[in-house]
Amino acid sequence: MNIEDVKKLALEWQEELNKEKQRKLQADAVSQDASMKINMYDGGLQFADMLAKKIEQTGVVQLGTKASNRKTKP
Repeated sequence: MNIEDVKKLALEWQEELNKEKQRKLQADAVSQDASMKINMYDGGLQFADMLAKKIEQTGVVQLGTKASNRKTKP
């Protein structure tokens, strides 16, 4: 192996390193997006559970702002 072979090999490794770093950045973005969606759905499920319990207790739940008169009935 001569110096040219070593330089060529180092260049190939550098290119692969750059590809893997880019791939990791993309994977991190996907992971963050998935975490956000998981948290969003988890919050929605918690809200639905709380709302269902409130309806069971009172039979009626006020939805919307205080100015709103919309109600749900079981």
